Amino acid sequence: MFRILTVKQLAAWIAAIALVVVCMATAFLTSMANVTSYGDAIVITLSHWDNGGSTETDLVREVCAAFEEKYNAEVDEYNENRGEEEEEKRHIKVDVSIISSYESQFNSIIASTNVPDVFLVPDGNFGQWVSTGMMMDLTEYVENSDLIDLDKIWPSVLDRYRYNGETMGSGTLYCMPKDVTPYVMYYNKEIFDEYGVPYPDPETPWTPEEALEYWSMFGYNRSEALGGSTVFVSSSTGQTRLRDDHVYGVAKIYPESLIWSNGADYLSESRTEVLIDSPEFIEAFEYIQTATMDYCVAPTSEILTTTSEKSLFLDGKAACYIEGRSLTPDLREQATFEWDIAPIPAFETNQNCNGWSGSVGYAVYKNTKYPDIAYRLAEFFTSVEGQMIMTESGFSIPLYNDEALIEKLYEYDAGQYPENTGEWIRAAQYQRAGLWQYLPSVRWKERFDEDSGAMFEKDPSVRLTPEQFLTDEKEVILNIIRTDFPELFG
Repeated sequence: MFRILTVKQLAAWIAAIALVVVCMATAFLTSMANVTSYGDAIVITLSHWDNGGSTETDLVREVCAAFEEKYNAEVDEYNENRGEEEEEKRHIKVDVSIISSYESQFNSIIASTNVPDVFLVPDGNFGQWVSTGMMMDLTEYVENSDLIDLDKIWPSVLDRYRYNGETMGSGTLYCMPKDVTPYVMYYNKEIFDEYGVPYPDPETPWTPEEALEYWSMFGYNRSEALGGSTVFVSSSTGQTRLRDDHVYGVAKIYPESLIWSNGADYLSESRTEVLIDSPEFIEAFEYIQTATMDYCVAPTSEILTTTSEKSLFLDGKAACYIEGRSLTPDLREQATFEWDIAPIPAFETNQNCNGWSGSVGYAVYKNTKYPDIAYRLAEFFTSVEGQMIMTESGFSIPLYNDEALIEKLYEYDAGQYPENTGEWIRAAQYQRAGLWQYLPSVRWKERFDEDSGAMFEKDPSVRLTPEQFLTDEKEVILNIIRTDFPELFG
């Protein structure tokens, strides 16, 4: 039943609706402008993840505070000396937002178009996010920058934030790198001493054969004087079992270090060919399968469902752990043993290409209201001044092959672990970006990782050899790439 409103009631309803509309419009415009009220200051919003814990988030706020101080000092100087015809400049304030589950949450932010002025971009998400078209082209800014020396930045760092419309690694620059995290082999010196295993060379990587020989001495080939082998094979099923006191040689073996150093690769440079059935690629996985399933020098995925690689290392259940520089602050606080770092084991074909480095960068939202200021904030993280602040924290190493910054890294590391600081620099110089940089979508990589478990089945009777698996998997991966990137195939 309808109710007939009086003129007065109707006017009240119209006023109420108008108020709601105005409030909604105001909220929308405010969110689009990305501005929070800080007096008369211009607010630049920056979003960041919490993956590095308070060590990293506190550091980000420290760098932002240094940028505010620097920028606002310039504003004060300008305002003091400006002419009558010139408009007074405003101070800025950086509003840092820390987001948990960053990658998944930020996908929702992208969809809502309420994107911060500056936002963190993990190199693993760069391809997916840059293809949405929401990042501002920074090439011209960088080419005209007085703060960035492109010739001194480690080559692989900038290239991982370039995109040519189809693949990463070349073309337009869309992010300013914040850090680089080379991967190295951490090792527990006390466990090495206990089992009579020689320390790794600080500069030359172990060959795969040397690594297997030394890693197996903690369990499979443990001397009789130390209790003998901890690995047993069932005569009826052929399955291995481990004694409770088993110590893994390494908490995880990364395939890329062996594949790349053996002169092999997953995909061709054009990304139109899958190369996983090459003899060199197969050799790398034959080694990993033997080391994991026969010698048990690394835990299986089944073991890692109840623990983590980091826990195994910290608890003395793994003698080595392959990880990045970002682990160092945690080890300095939590490790109860002496430790150091060494190069990741590699084939001699290309020993320097023995792994990948991680990185995150900062992108500028293409629709930001303040593109120049937003760029300058992203640029400050990459500048020598910003890098000096982060190097002093110990969280990352400098992006630059710069004498003063490298000296600062040595100064900071002096008197604390690791002693082999030079390995960070060597690794940063040669290591490349991870597999997620090959194409804007990582669906092909995720499928490969999921299917590769067939080579590590607990039951030997159903376990595939690397040659069997990789020969069949080649067509599976190629079909995914053809489906996701038909433009690559004309």
